[in-house]
Amino acid sequence: MKKIFFATFALMSLFALTSCDKDYTEGLMPPMTSPEEEPQTVAFGNGAVTPVSTINLADVTGDVVKVCSIVAPTVSDANATLAGYTLTVGETVIELSENGEVAKADIAELIEGLYGKRPVEREVTGVVRCYYTVGGQNIVTVSDPFTIKAIPEAPVIEDAYYLVGGVNDWGGQSYKLVNGGGDVYEDPVFTVTIPAVGGDSWFKIMPESAFSLGSIWDSPSVVGVYTNGTSDLEGKFIVSNNGNDAEGSGANSWCIKEDQTPGDFYKITLNMMDQTYTITPITLGAQYYIVGAAQGWSTSAMTCMFTPESKTIVSYTTKWEGDHNLKIWALDDFGNWDKCYGALTDGDASESGSLTNSGAGAIVCPEGDAYYTITLDFGTMSYTWTKLDNQTPTEYENISLIGEFNGWGDDFELKQVTPHNWYAEFTQESDGMLKYRANHDWGINWGFGNDGDWNVTEGINKIGTNGGGNIYVPAGTYDVYLNDITSSMIFVKK
Repeated sequence: MKKIFFATFALMSLFALTSCDKDYTEGLMPPMTSPEEEPQTVAFGNGAVTPVSTINLADVTGDVVKVCSIVAPTVSDANATLAGYTLTVGETVIELSENGEVAKADIAELIEGLYGKRPVEREVTGVVRCYYTVGGQNIVTVSDPFTIKAIPEAPVIEDAYYLVGGVNDWGGQSYKLVNGGGDVYEDPVFTVTIPAVGGDSWFKIMPESAFSLGSIWDSPSVVGVYTNGTSDLEGKFIVSNNGNDAEGSGANSWCIKEDQTPGDFYKITLNMMDQTYTITPITLGAQYYIVGAAQGWSTSAMTCMFTPESKTIVSYTTKWEGDHNLKIWALDDFGNWDKCYGALTDGDASESGSLTNSGAGAIVCPEGDAYYTITLDFGTMSYTWTKLDNQTPTEYENISLIGEFNGWGDDFELKQVTPHNWYAEFTQESDGMLKYRANHDWGINWGFGNDGDWNVTEGINKIGTNGGGNIYVPAGTYDVYLNDITSSMIFVKK
């Protein structure tokens, strides 16, 4: 930002040209003129600049703000004309009035550009330049350096916030809102995902500082809405003392109406700078996938699918090789880095931790080249690593499908995508039965229950048993998975 004070000297130059030989006649050579001289810089002399006290930009209601008082230096030539002032801070030059006022937007941009928006007192050093003209000569006088103290206009933003409501019995710090991990004034967007409670979901948001008080409700900075029971999925929030569940009495509770906005989870996003919120209902599918070293960090390879264990819990078991790290994508978000799930801190190799899908970092297996199961719980937004007792599971040369589609003969091969995890895209030309087997032999084969007990269009996964019943697969194209350690079998119709 450079508000360079060019206009004054452009006018001076124009005046100098038009005041030359007035006998100049059109058609004749114009009179000779000298190149415009550089302004002459002289001492500020008996002038003075006095800074004002600390400026809190949040308290400035108009478009201009006073930064100093100016006593213009006296110029000995009685014909000197005062042309104007500028404020210079570093390489930034801002227009300054004779009253020592600058545009509020200019000083705010200067302070925020140097320090960011955190509302604490900042200091910059500047000088005032006073511009004169004396007999066609441009003169600049420069003041001694002086200090401007200012506080950026921004709301107070804490490092963390917590949701309290029906989901956690209106207390505790189990649902933490986090930003991307950087400075909260550079990244003021905080998110959390909470599970549905089986009815309407009521909640407020508490700043981290509230939990050091005798009661979290004593906090003067509760985040809520003006009207108690607001169910709008987006809008403005307020930061105030706690309301008493009456309209207009302070920060009141949100209420997500289950009949209006059904979901398995709700992602709550707060922009603490703009003081706006959005609530996004999430309906869980069973389909979550690894993106990471296991599949080459590919944005298209959906070869490593988690085994669904319940509506909110999925798992994946393998030998974690290479840099043994991962993130997670839900089916509908696959390929979108802004929506992947991962650790709060990139590279976290803890045995357990919190999941986030806001600025998610990579999750790292606690031990490389070892067999572990990672379990994701979207109900508590957490993950856990469990080391397998058996670190030498049986190895198979191949895993294949065999069934009515090939006359129970010519096996359809799956590919081992991570140790003991097999995948293929398979097309069933017509309805029929099939099974998995190992090494093209019936000694180890996987099925479920009795023949036909599992129709893969009525549930995408089962835990197989050796010698279990044939699996009924209607015609269609499927992503097919098998984990030969856990016997997890998955068919996902494409």
